[in-house]
Amino acid sequence: MNDLITARPTAANDFAFLAGTWDVANRRRFSAGLWDEFPATCTVSMCVDDLVQLDHYDAPDFPGRGHVKAVTVRAYDVTADTWSIVWLCNYADPDFVPMVGRWDGEHGLFHATTADADGTPLDVRFVWTRDGDDRARWEQAFSYDGGATWDVNWTMDFTRRG
Repeated sequence: MNDLITARPTAANDFAFLAGTWDVANRRRFSAGLWDEFPATCTVSMCVDDLVQLDHYDAPDFPGRGHVKAVTVRAYDVTADTWSIVWLCNYADPDFVPMVGRWDGEHGLFHATTADADGTPLDVRFVWTRDGDDRARWEQAFSYDGGATWDVNWTMDFTRRG
């Protein structure tokens, strides 16, 4: 397995910059088209020889949901050279359909196709951006036209805690 990792030496460490504790400024659009802003924290650790990352998210006052706790599992597939991302939270049933993608420099792009509450096909995109060692940005967007247009509906700006 180590020979495969050396083929792209930084691939298994793409998310390693997130290890630590972060303040998170959330901006999320709800169905009425209004944006809510609220704080959260994330504590992130690497495990399984840095091929898996656990992200503990805590938003004490998540609009419309109260105190939200969640965990994100990010797992690197050495053979496919991709990351899979799964978000599990205390307000919804588990959804194990992963977002899958990879990093290119300072930007990571991840996709999944699912369905909305009405059963309409829904493409989901995550974009990660590293901004040095102490800042990062995540954004989520939806597409109902197969990815021709994207509607950004949630952003998180991460600032590393002291």
